[in-house]
Amino acid sequence: MSFSFRTPIHLMNEHQREWFATAIISIVVADGNVTREEAESIMRSIAFVKNEKLVETLKKYIQYRTVPTMTAFVGWEKEIKKRACMMLDLMEIAISDRELSPKEKEHFFFIGKLLGFPAPKVEELIAYGSKSLEDMPHEEEPHEEERVQVEEDESGLELPPLE
Repeated sequence: MSFSFRTPIHLMNEHQREWFATAIISIVVADGNVTREEAESIMRSIAFVKNEKLVETLKKYIQYRTVPTMTAFVGWEKEIKKRACMMLDLMEIAISDRELSPKEKEHFFFIGKLLGFPAPKVEELIAYGSKSLEDMPHEEEPHEEERVQVEEDESGLELPPLE
């Protein structure tokens, strides 16, 4: 899983990049299920964050499957399309595991509010994500040993530290 963001990260200041990275981590851990592969992929995807202390903190949120505390996004008040790009990117990340849990939906509404979107607009984006899920090709069932590993990862066992 790798992500190509619509969000114009190159136009963000460092605080905005940190906010976006935190939002990415928060949507990934919202349902409490994070596989080692997802964690590694997400950490590669937020390489745009230069603050090493924050990166270490974000790794811990993943490791302990804890949703970070967030505040409203600052900037781009008159640039709704850029904010919408963030929401679309976050939706793609949320459905990358081929499901959109009730907890992820609830958290998506919260992030939408922090970005200044009214609930009906967030509902439209959730409908878009749900439609995208329906359109995704179905993968073959995992082999027994793969299934066991995923179940172990999702059972609450501690993920190894991310490097």
